[in-house]
Amino acid sequence: MKKLLLLFIVLTTLSNVSYASFPITENNTELTLINFEEDEEKDNEPSLIVQILRGILVLAFLGTALFFIIRTWWRAWKRREKWSRILTKVILILGGVIALLAIISSLSGGLVYNMQ
Repeated sequence: MKKLLLLFIVLTTLSNVSYASFPITENNTELTLINFEEDEEKDNEPSLIVQILRGILVLAFLGTALFFIIRTWWRAWKRREKWSRILTKVILILGGVIALLAIISSLSGGLVYNMQ
């Protein structure tokens, strides 16, 4: 452990010393103006295939995580573990409160105050 810590300190020191030993000699004080209007005109949207592949990747990641969470909860529920019973009640209560707020919000025209 001591050797690993010493190696980490030596590499960090070497990195800092080597970076500081090569100063910038040129004077780069030119003012660079960025034109944001030019960037808006360019169409940099990814293609449909890229968007589909990103969606599949996100769904695969979330699906895998959800599978393991549900599997863990189900096994604990079968063993009648206390935390799973409490967690289930908390989730049901929070879901009910959120559903109630959504219903109230939709009936009253929204919960956001419009300052116009």
